[in-house]
Amino acid sequence: MRHDRHAWLAGRMGSHGLPGGRDAVLYHRAITHLDGPAARYDDGGPRQLMMTTYDYLGLLGHPLLAERAKEAIDRFGTGAHGTCAGASTLGLQRLLERRLAEWAGREDALVFPSGFQANQSAIPAIAGKSDWIFSDEFNHASIVQGCQIARARGAVLRVFRHNDAADLARALREAPAESVKLVVSDSVFSVDGDLLDLPAFARSCREHDAFLYLDEAHGLGVLGPRGRGLHDHFALPSGGADFLMATLSKTLASVGGFVAASAPLIDALRRSARGYVFSGAPPAPVCAAVLAALDVLDAEGAARRDLLRRNVAHLKRCLRSEGVEFPPGCEAAIVPVPVGDERRTLDIAEYCRGRGVMVVPMVWPICPRGQARLRLNVTAHHIEQDISTAVACVAAALRATAR
Repeated sequence: MRHDRHAWLAGRMGSHGLPGGRDAVLYHRAITHLDGPAARYDDGGPRQLMMTTYDYLGLLGHPLLAERAKEAIDRFGTGAHGTCAGASTLGLQRLLERRLAEWAGREDALVFPSGFQANQSAIPAIAGKSDWIFSDEFNHASIVQGCQIARARGAVLRVFRHNDAADLARALREAPAESVKLVVSDSVFSVDGDLLDLPAFARSCREHDAFLYLDEAHGLGVLGPRGRGLHDHFALPSGGADFLMATLSKTLASVGGFVAASAPLIDALRRSARGYVFSGAPPAPVCAAVLAALDVLDAEGAARRDLLRRNVAHLKRCLRSEGVEFPPGCEAAIVPVPVGDERRTLDIAEYCRGRGVMVVPMVWPICPRGQARLRLNVTAHHIEQDISTAVACVAAALRATAR
């Protein structure tokens, strides 16, 4: 009887999540061996060329990151004594926060256990009861979660049309002059790979006295001549955003997230962001690895970004030559392939998996029903032959599953 009740509850819990059954293997395999952009999994299938990795500049497995992490373990161990607010902050963490702030072009920064937790914690700490939050309809789930928590605490939430500065301006005019107005958006949208029109959004925020919170998870380190993200891409010297958030798990090849801003705003977050106040401090090897990643990017970032851009361009050329369509606005390292039908999208991913190419099937609830797609990510670690092989496999899968 107990097992039956658990099965019933599990069914209820899974009804709004990713596909299960035979499709679960597309999402939940475990890596047993990693070699650059290729991996072996525990399902016994062929070696997989990963077109899903966030290791955009190819730092995962870099010897300097491993060496610094090992040194930090020898000095501080593998964990932390408690929360940062409980006096367990390491000197390495403070150094990392200063380096991240400098990298992001801000006065200070705050490190969180994950990028998801950074958004989930910082947004409701900034906008409280009777304040107004404005969120792009295609924002990442972590932003949506942060906005929902703020709304549950009394904030007013308005969702504006995707990347539409005019619609945002109309919504901003509704807000009372005395309220905090917080505009929250991704810089690179993680499903379609398109870029926020930052100049227009920054202008709307200035005109309506609103604060701009920009999630640079897929942009920082990748976009702009210096890799400083979307404001660098658009050559905005002021930065354009009051709060800049990014992850440590993508370009920086570790784990965690951070928010960078002016010193007064970070000091306030340090005391009020619950995911920071009540979470364990980041362990020493994480801090040391990210510091090493920043050192590598100082020395090699320009060359790695140039290689990444060439790989993205090669991916697009290959898709065009195979007659595979993709949206025109992809300027970062994410290139989606629209499919539409969810079952077909899952079948395409399964076809590719069986032939040694791993692509992510983006289906509901990741994206709206009827708008399923594949998402192809490229990195500085891929070589042109990798990309050509992957695209040929995707094109063959599209033909094989055509109805």
